[in-house]
Amino acid sequence: MRFEIGDIVSFQRNSPIYSIIPNKSSFGIISNKARLMYVCDWESTEVLREFWAYDIIIEGRVFVNVSEEGLKGLLT
Repeated sequence: MRFEIGDIVSFQRNSPIYSIIPNKSSFGIISNKARLMYVCDWESTEVLREFWAYDIIIEGRVFVNVSEEGLKGLLT
């Protein structure tokens, strides 16, 4: 799932950022395009997995390189 600039997201409990969010019900806003952080081949060239990250604004504070795996999109 790729998010777009301006998308509103919430955080999964397994996200490393979850523990440092002041208000656990906080939502964030995507503030940049997705960045490919790295590609892992899992010891096989047949299975490549990409890891993406975003900058997120939460309560006026910018969090950099937040993992896509720890984010949930909100449908409007």
